[in-house]
Amino acid sequence: MLRVRSVRDLTDFVGVPGDPDDYSDQVRSLWDSGASRSEWCFILEEDGAPIGRIGLGVSPTVSDPVWLGSLPSDELFVFGLHLPWEDSAVSTGSLLIRDALTGIASQIPETLELRVNNSIHPHARERVRLAGALGMDLFQEKIGFTWEDNGEPILPGDRLTFRSIDQSGIDAYRAVMAPCGDGTLDRNDRYYWHGCGPDNWAAQMTEYLGPEDAPMWLTGFHEDVPVGYVAVSAVDDWGSTIVHVGVLPEHRGHGYIQDLLMAGMASARRRGIVTMLSDVDVLNAPMRHAMIRAGQAENPNRWHLWVHRAKVANLVG
Repeated sequence: MLRVRSVRDLTDFVGVPGDPDDYSDQVRSLWDSGASRSEWCFILEEDGAPIGRIGLGVSPTVSDPVWLGSLPSDELFVFGLHLPWEDSAVSTGSLLIRDALTGIASQIPETLELRVNNSIHPHARERVRLAGALGMDLFQEKIGFTWEDNGEPILPGDRLTFRSIDQSGIDAYRAVMAPCGDGTLDRNDRYYWHGCGPDNWAAQMTEYLGPEDAPMWLTGFHEDVPVGYVAVSAVDDWGSTIVHVGVLPEHRGHGYIQDLLMAGMASARRRGIVTMLSDVDVLNAPMRHAMIRAGQAENPNRWHLWVHRAKVANLVG
């Protein structure tokens, strides 16, 4: 007999058999910060023995609610999900998630997000099938691209000149970034750009600027007129990543995106960074082709992300 219950304490949550990962620090941090609580963490039992678990937490969609525009202020996310993946994970997982949400539906935001990444989550395909069985919408799917510096020349070309964000100033950088979201084929960017508004979206994006990354956040100029930007940041686990890149709508069609990508890679090399992992929406064919032309290789085994969303009311109704 299957039963879903709230966790008793931290040891209860992390002690489910069969999962080698230790979520103790993450769960303790979420509970201490108020982003989650023990009443939002659940155990799935079969005949009294724990076989699965799920944690639910709330995080602001952006760091400053003033920037949200028409978007909801909070979303519900899943953490620590574990199931008997090789044995009826879809049916047991559906029971766990629906029962867990039913018990707290009046306390939580209206939207649930379930992320699956094969570089982080074991049994990624089973998790994707679970989301489909629950009727969750595929909000976005992204594929990874990797670059390793082999010493070959990186040639952004001579069409553009570049200024870093510390040279141009953050307001000028945001002024170029804001309109570049218009017409984007990236589903996540499209959602937030329209929901927050261009200026608020750009302000939020520059929150990702690390204290030592300014030389890798570049604006490209053609004859002293800005045409686009590229933002590269250092990341401990994979060297660096392209946080974002874009071309102003009136300057598209000239191939500037490749100049910007190459300039970003060259800036990483100047900093001594020799590897890069970035991702692109699978539906954004022009950007996928641009990444390949710039020397980035599609690497779905290293990184493949699925983002599913659903209204909580649809999951418990």
